[in-house]
Amino acid sequence: MRLRKRLFVAAAAIVAAVCLARVSFQVPILMYHRIGDPLESGLAVSPETFERQMEFLKVHHYNVVSLSELVGRLRDGRPLPPKTVSITFDDGTIDNIEFAFPVLKKMNFPATVFMITENIGKPGWLSAEDLRLMDGFGVSVGSHTVSHAYLPDVKDDSEIRRQIVDSKRALEELLGHPVTLFSYPAGGFTETARRLVQEAGYEGAVTTNHGRRKDDVYALRRVKIKESGGSLFNFWLKTSGLYHLGKKRIQVGE
Repeated sequence: MRLRKRLFVAAAAIVAAVCLARVSFQVPILMYHRIGDPLESGLAVSPETFERQMEFLKVHHYNVVSLSELVGRLRDGRPLPPKTVSITFDDGTIDNIEFAFPVLKKMNFPATVFMITENIGKPGWLSAEDLRLMDGFGVSVGSHTVSHAYLPDVKDDSEIRRQIVDSKRALEELLGHPVTLFSYPAGGFTETARRLVQEAGYEGAVTTNHGRRKDDVYALRRVKIKESGGSLFNFWLKTSGLYHLGKKRIQVGE
């Protein structure tokens, strides 16, 4: 009887863990910034580490999808295959095309670069030609506002709208097609900012650890990838879809 009870408890624990995993699973959206020397920036991942991580996804048969596809499937309630991930870059520094783009092309992985539009063409930043080139080879371009304004600190709604709308317009004029994805600088947004992003015609937006629901396409949180703790075991944890389990989700407007 005692053995039977232990087996029952163990089975119940396994069932509970599986159910919790299913409820908590969230398709990992990987958030990179710079691909370069980590000693020069805490946001950087070395080119060697980045290539190892992309090789890990390739060798282990991850389903790497564009953020646009992910947003569309979430919006429509369509299921995604296991081991699905999406790759994003914030800011638009020149190293994205120097070091990340060749690896993404080699692996045939889609990705999204979120560009600060007032920095286009400045030294150290992606140029208009860079953005067109990447956009033509599966690395889509989204908006990261005009000037990387932290939107919760912007009290004037017209300025929030300018940051959201003008950046979209500038990128669409540059690329010649609609720009449908937005990234809140530093992950910060309010209900007003979220509404204005939606009204501007974006189909989805990403944050960091902010948001209310894992299926809110205008508040999709991401997994930050940094050089520190950059072992492939840690990368596997971050691409498991359960990395956010137990972590606090910051509410809109906080």
